[in-house]
Amino acid sequence: EDQAYIRHELKRRNLVAFVANGSVLPRESGISPRPLKDAVPFSSPASLEVTMSLPHKGELIGMGIPKGITLIVGGGYHGKSTLLNALELGVYNHIADDGREYVITDDTAVKLRAEDGRSIKHTDISMFINNLPNGKDTVSFYTEDASGSTSQAANVIEAMETGSSLFLIDEDTSATNFMIRDELMQRVVNRNKEPITPFIERARMLFEQYGISSIIVAGSSGSYFHIADLILQMDQYVPFNITDFAKQEAKAF
Repeated sequence: EDQAYIRHELKRRNLVAFVANGSVLPRESGISPRPLKDAVPFSSPASLEVTMSLPHKGELIGMGIPKGITLIVGGGYHGKSTLLNALELGVYNHIADDGREYVITDDTAVKLRAEDGRSIKHTDISMFINNLPNGKDTVSFYTEDASGSTSQAANVIEAMETGSSLFLIDEDTSATNFMIRDELMQRVVNRNKEPITPFIERARMLFEQYGISSIIVAGSSGSYFHIADLILQMDQYVPFNITDFAKQEAKAF
């Protein structure tokens, strides 16, 4: 009932996720769902703290992630994917002592990734892919062996068709050419020779026109700093709100 209450509050407060202070996000191992002993408990940045008054547990403080485009950055092994994984599973209610009982995510959220080799049948991926050199139709795209970029494009469209209002994306499991296309590559390979419109050019439109928020983990490319509404840096499993600093650096760059 407490978890259901938080889910209701997310909608009322225009949030897509809530992570309670004191939550234990890391797992024992990649194959164990048990919480990691002696893990660093979650602690929200002060600027993102929200208070929930639960019907049973009472007052609970944690991090509220607002609607929009959120970027999670930080060094390797500092907890970026661990946070995203907790948010991914936050569509479900957890049992006591899981450590993530009060990690609650918009229950329409979908984790998106590239799936090389998957089958795609009559899916309109033209929002992302057009003018293929073999003349193949992308408005009703069909293949039995999708590439990384076409599979991820199809996954986005299928998620939209389910009515999802939150996309969760980790660059580690994404097709690079679907996510970004840097300035130098655009100079060398002319834009009209590239059939892929990367996700970075569609993310803002997805939010403003369709109401779909995105939470994206990025560790190697700073391109998303320019379009993000909120930028979190994970430092030894502790999140920091670095939005203003990152925006200043991006502008100077």
